[in-house]
Amino acid sequence: MIALVKPCEKYLQSYIEAYDEYKQNDVKTYAFDDARAYNIFEKYDNYRHERNLKPNRVGSDYYWLVDEDKNYFIGEISIRHRLTDDLKRYGGHIGYGIRFSEWNKGYGTLMLRLALEKAKNLGITTVLITCNDGNHGSAKVMENNGLVLQDKISNIVNGHTITTRRYTKQI
Repeated sequence: MIALVKPCEKYLQSYIEAYDEYKQNDVKTYAFDDARAYNIFEKYDNYRHERNLKPNRVGSDYYWLVDEDKNYFIGEISIRHRLTDDLKRYGGHIGYGIRFSEWNKGYGTLMLRLALEKAKNLGITTVLITCNDGNHGSAKVMENNGLVLQDKISNIVNGHTITTRRYTKQI
């Protein structure tokens, strides 16, 4: 059964394999963590409880989309508890990534649909999600979930000017 779960050891090896797929395919749209380098569960716990965060970071809940029958990690989604001015321009409330070998199978749409319920339970009433203008897959995932393009703005990311699509939805 496909489910959205809290990150746990049961799927860690599969998560690491998904991280490796991203590296092998030079995916830069979302960054899975290098779970070999440190305890990612401690990181997730710190974000959930808003402690030991780097400056300009906000609390977030992380979830993994998994195939429970196969002990298989499919994707990760984070829901930020609140937005800074920077996150209102680039990032929004929700960030997500699907394992490279599972792209274009509908998992992003499913994962976001499940996460929107979690965001609503966190007290978020209007969700903002962004993507780079050229990330048509992510834009489609948002549109499939009823988000509406609010606008496109310019941002400077890592020294490069990019166009950012900002989508919103009342939840």
